[in-house]
Amino acid sequence: MAQLNANTPYLNCFIRNEYIFGPESSGLTEGYIFGVKSMINRPMHFHFQSCFGAIFWQMPISAFCHKEDYDILSENEQKRLSLLQTWDCQDNDIAVTTFGFLQHRKVDVFCRDRVWRSGKYVFTIDDYEGDLNELNIGYANDQDSKCYHFLEMDDGNYAIPPNNLLRWHNPDFIIPYDKEKPPRVKIYDKEMTSEDIDRSYGNSPYFFYNHYPEKEKAEPEEHTPLRSKYAYKSQDHESIPPEEEEQAREEADTKRIQKVVKDHIKANSENGEAFYAKNNLEYPSA
Repeated sequence: MAQLNANTPYLNCFIRNEYIFGPESSGLTEGYIFGVKSMINRPMHFHFQSCFGAIFWQMPISAFCHKEDYDILSENEQKRLSLLQTWDCQDNDIAVTTFGFLQHRKVDVFCRDRVWRSGKYVFTIDDYEGDLNELNIGYANDQDSKCYHFLEMDDGNYAIPPNNLLRWHNPDFIIPYDKEKPPRVKIYDKEMTSEDIDRSYGNSPYFFYNHYPEKEKAEPEEHTPLRSKYAYKSQDHESIPPEEEEQAREEADTKRIQKVVKDHIKANSENGEAFYAKNNLEYPSA
């Protein structure tokens, strides 16, 4: 099911008044971010509930801050937005996840003005190709697609940068790379599949794949009580009607059972005669 809108964790914050009262207005209005909306080739949009009861729909990340003495970054709203969101949305369908491993972690962001800024992880937005019955006009499924990590920045703003602009901190095991000499990591853009192999692996008719009928057929047959030399073998399955083939199998089974019983009686009889003869006893006749 396609998902144009998604819930986010509730964030108590401020919206800049120029976004709700007009460009000449100043100041901030308190409220909550509670949702997000993705539209291809547009900035990520967020939904805001104000403290005076109005909901403001699809506001850009540049409209918000989480403290009153936030850094304006630029008087040009387009430039301010580009510093807080690097890329527009790649599709119309999104999912929101809070990754426990990243939660509350400190992270540095390399912004478009080539300045490093720091913040804290809150949650992640990722877009994807939605309904397969619809024409896919986005590029969220590309190997080089971007996600959006929602960060609470130390300067009072919010930002949603992708992975390749971030330097994470985790004192348990991370030694952050040098900002002036980042590792020369290359993009892995090869699309792979786990099924582009020999399909015979999964050709077993059994529930567990480690039964291979073709190997079982190749094994030489031994004459045992459970596999008689009288076992029926069809030389030409296509020329024998199914009912005749079944009858032939039943006859072969009957012969096999008769032989097993006969061999058993004979073995018992021979053992009994030997016992009586060894003890000088008269063997009882039938």
